[in-house]
Amino acid sequence: MRLCLQEMSLNHIFLIFLITGVQNVLSTFDVELKEPVKMQQGLGWPHQLTVVEGHEALMKLTTLVPNQRSCLVTTPLGKSFDVASPPSNRYELWGTGCGLRVRRVQTSDYGRWRLTSSAENSSMTGWIEVYVEGDTRTLEAPPISLMDGQLHAGVDLTSLDSEYCVVAQPFSQSVLIPGHCQVVLDKATRAVQGNWDILMGLPGRVNELQLDRRVIVEAERLDVGFIHDSDANKLHLYCNILHTNKNITFCRFQKTTEALGYNIMEGLSDGVHSYYGNGFVAKQCGMTIESPKAEDFSTWRCSVGSQQWVGDKLEKQLPMQALINVQSVTKMKRELRQSEQENRTIFVQEDRSFTITCTADISLSYCWFLHPNGTQFSPTPLQSDDQLFWYMGESLQTGDCGITFTHAHESDAGNWVCHMGGRDQLGVELSETIEVRVTGPLAAIKKEIDVVLGENTTIDCHTANGNRPLDYCRFLSPNFVGINLDDSITEDKAIIGKYYFTPGKFMNHGDCSLTIFGVQDEDIGVWTCAALINTDVLESSDTATLFIDLQHAGANAKPLTTASIIGMVAGIAFLFVVLGGVIWYRYGKSIPRIHWPRRNINIESNRLGNPYDFVSYSTSQRTSVKSNDSTDSGSDIVEAGTSQPKEATNNQIAVTT
Repeated sequence: MRLCLQEMSLNHIFLIFLITGVQNVLSTFDVELKEPVKMQQGLGWPHQLTVVEGHEALMKLTTLVPNQRSCLVTTPLGKSFDVASPPSNRYELWGTGCGLRVRRVQTSDYGRWRLTSSAENSSMTGWIEVYVEGDTRTLEAPPISLMDGQLHAGVDLTSLDSEYCVVAQPFSQSVLIPGHCQVVLDKATRAVQGNWDILMGLPGRVNELQLDRRVIVEAERLDVGFIHDSDANKLHLYCNILHTNKNITFCRFQKTTEALGYNIMEGLSDGVHSYYGNGFVAKQCGMTIESPKAEDFSTWRCSVGSQQWVGDKLEKQLPMQALINVQSVTKMKRELRQSEQENRTIFVQEDRSFTITCTADISLSYCWFLHPNGTQFSPTPLQSDDQLFWYMGESLQTGDCGITFTHAHESDAGNWVCHMGGRDQLGVELSETIEVRVTGPLAAIKKEIDVVLGENTTIDCHTANGNRPLDYCRFLSPNFVGINLDDSITEDKAIIGKYYFTPGKFMNHGDCSLTIFGVQDEDIGVWTCAALINTDVLESSDTATLFIDLQHAGANAKPLTTASIIGMVAGIAFLFVVLGGVIWYRYGKSIPRIHWPRRNINIESNRLGNPYDFVSYSTSQRTSVKSNDSTDSGSDIVEAGTSQPKEATNNQIAVTT
């Protein structure tokens, strides 16, 4: 036997022990329990109960012992009593079996409650887990912000675990949502913006909780402005992207009065200009100017480059731009500037498209135009070929407002008013008046020009509908002298020493402009400007008239020449002849014949106010004027139509009837 055991391997011994252990596990044992009902579960109803403070808790046993004699309650604090004789009015027997009503639930009621139904020789116990929640009568929550155009946007309306909620969006019907109160929008638009009415069913609360949530749909935009830190003598400009998933790639600032800009990067400075903000990751673009100068307090243009994920690719987006007006009295200065400036004039050719533009030194929310006849036009982006008008300009963010019409008509001539609404400036709109003249292809900017003899003046003509290059430019003077010139004829090359092309004007820009050095008499009158636009076949022309401005002639003005005086006298004489002929033709012989005295009438010149006395003639009697032989001042004067003499004065002519 010993030999056999020794010959047994260790594997055989391990196998024997393993089989013996499995047999012991599979064996069953009888256990005698003295109180088997206390080991049962699920007798308490409800097994878990959530109650809000101030509400009532109702609990009971689902199964009772036969011939129950008592119902014993044990609170979470270990206090026991019979429901038939409770310690206070907070507790009351509920139902016909073993049940309990707990009024005005408190936080100390949190925990396990035990109910025991007892008879003479048996008993049964069940328990209920009670959870006490704070009373939420009112719930204040911040507004919910969504991005305009966001797809499949999940709107979590509350952080409370509700059983259900009833949600009413603005201008829509209510929707019942089971479980947690959350709404998924197909696409977030401004149509869902406003107050949402919510009714929630919460655990432990019988009355539904009413909640108002403000939903704001924000479009992607630039938040721009400036901070002047006078203590540190620094000027901070910022241009941050709000409500976006884009990432900033570059940040640029440029003064609108200068062509050179600044490429602002994190951690880089030129000693004066440096980055301002919390970084590109925070979607912030800003610039700090140290020791700013007076010219830095002007209008700046900020440009922000960005990129975003489109599918699985990171694509660059169009830069966003805005204006920052670094002035404390911007509105006052702009209104003053507008009141002082003259209205602009644009020239448009009939039956052709034309554009009216205006600009502001702040970013705009909108703009519109008032037609001379009172019609209002709000420009919209060009979307189809059959649009009659559309927006023209870089963007409202950069202060550009413009409108293009497909055809110009004579009725479009007059004063147009451009109205602009600032993005962050409420109140009276900015406005600008633009005069529109419907002309031919070439138009004189001023049709009537007041000049002073001896001083310089300019006759300026320009192409309608923008800058259109000219093939040639010519002028015809009032005395029919033709002048052929271009923008190479400068003052030192003046034609016959006085006519040259206006400096700063160029034929390639559509200018046909003549400057006259020292205006003379022969320059007064109607001038004709004519040119051939390189895209046209026929020559275009217009006229402008020079008038002598006597009011501003001044002491340096040249006196009239003898020829001028003779011409004026001849003109006045001719006018009197024509006037006399008209009167004779109209009245004929009904005009009385006037016979002047043969002898000279001695009239004191220093008492003569008017060398001509006007005499009224009766339309019912014919009258005649006769001279007296005597120059006596006491001669009788008889008024026409009367028989009474009247004393004559030295400065009157004797008249008799």
